[in-house]
Amino acid sequence: MDHHKSGAWRLFPVILVAGLLFLLTGSRAVAGKIRVACVGDSITYGDGVPQRHTQGWPGKLQQLLGTGYQVANFGHSGTTMLKNGGLPYWKTAEYKAATSFDPNIVVIMLGTNDAKPQNWSKFGSQFTANAEEMIRHFARLKAHPKIYICTPPPIIHANSGISEAMLIRGPIPDIYTAGHAVNVPVIPVYAELRRFFKTHGADVYYQADGIHPNAAGQKQIAQLIFQFLQRVP
Repeated sequence: MDHHKSGAWRLFPVILVAGLLFLLTGSRAVAGKIRVACVGDSITYGDGVPQRHTQGWPGKLQQLLGTGYQVANFGHSGTTMLKNGGLPYWKTAEYKAATSFDPNIVVIMLGTNDAKPQNWSKFGSQFTANAEEMIRHFARLKAHPKIYICTPPPIIHANSGISEAMLIRGPIPDIYTAGHAVNVPVIPVYAELRRFFKTHGADVYYQADGIHPNAAGQKQIAQLIFQFLQRVP
């Protein structure tokens, strides 16, 4: 075997993660800024949101926190907290990049895809343990980050096998259980948005599928998370 080629292939995963980190953050981690890693699925990624880098909740959170912070979007569409789910976040390049980012703050929002029947019916009993493990993984990083775990936003129209009833029965209570077990704050995105929708309506904050928030919905999520970060340092 050509040893030069072999060495190059060994370096490929490192180069891939470094390249992804650059694309996600716009640069390497900036010295002196508080680094915030936003970990999640397509809702965090900003699927269907025009100009998702600025209109998704991580981009809006950057605007709210200001120039003293560097907020990076590590969302990957379709991912699950469940290690045995259809597309585990654990196996994505974004998971590796979020780790390499060595954040000071981590905001985790997973659970929507876990609520799909094919995921929850088979592996739902593993959700709490997997969530606790992810929290501990990030807590062990060099920067010793503050971890926050969020409940997912409401589902206003059942779609792709995902229903609000399944979300309420499954991932949401387990997120609270995991957060309390490892003593990290739970940001109640679901409950706060449901309260907000009682007076403002929900449809205008969602895309047609009833699962993904639009730019206005993403802004509400960012404001909720920002307010919580201010209250719970």
